[in-house]
Amino acid sequence: MGAAMKLSNSIESVQNTDLVHGPTPVAPFGQVLEVNPLGAEKICAFDCVYCNLGPSRIRLNQLKNGEAFPTLQAISESFENALKQIHNHGPSFDRILISGNGEPALHPEFAGLVKSILDIRGVWAPAKPVIVMTGGAGLEQRKISDAMNLVDERVVKIDAGNEKLFKVVNAPLSRTNLAKVLTGVRKLRDVTVQSLFFEGNMTNTSQSDIDDWIEVIAIIRPKAVMLQGLTHPIEGLARCEQDTLYTIASRLERRTQIKSTVFP
Repeated sequence: MGAAMKLSNSIESVQNTDLVHGPTPVAPFGQVLEVNPLGAEKICAFDCVYCNLGPSRIRLNQLKNGEAFPTLQAISESFENALKQIHNHGPSFDRILISGNGEPALHPEFAGLVKSILDIRGVWAPAKPVIVMTGGAGLEQRKISDAMNLVDERVVKIDAGNEKLFKVVNAPLSRTNLAKVLTGVRKLRDVTVQSLFFEGNMTNTSQSDIDDWIEVIAIIRPKAVMLQGLTHPIEGLARCEQDTLYTIASRLERRTQIKSTVFP
């Protein structure tokens, strides 16, 4: 999803299609089978400066008729075929991740998709948790937040603690703002926050930026926080030192008693 974590290729992958990929290793979730409800093109509500999928070229007003998205039937069939193959031949995996090339909740049948994935999971892999990764757009819609609350874990991307930085770093393509994202997050029964920090021509690691971010995390009170640096080169941006990430983690815990995990 315009997500900070990008699934890597694996020689053990049983699926490598536009709709289902994996299993592949994704920290901290182990071996993951990814469901991508968006197809080959990136479709996102944001144009984050660090996105490993490149710029968002499809504007949201182009999506109204739903033709840009794979059908619910195609996604469900691809997912079920992958689980059948794994059930019969392996390899093993740890979790199912709904993510993909942008924001999965933009799919017009997102609620139906979540229910279908849970039903299929119940037949072929009932012990495997289902996770959704989201940038937080659309959570104010009851049907989206209700669907998110059906899965085992919700991972929400929060990279900025104030509106000005949010617009620069995450570059929303709609009228979404940080306050709207936080309102939506409060509708979720629990969340894990994923935050990516960087330096270079622009940064979200200044003392005031981190202070604001900590205030937002204190409001959300997530069950877990994942801190990450850049995983790929982006012109004008630089990977921050791991010491910086550990300093952010320490400041967060001192002020809120919320622990976080740093990923390389």
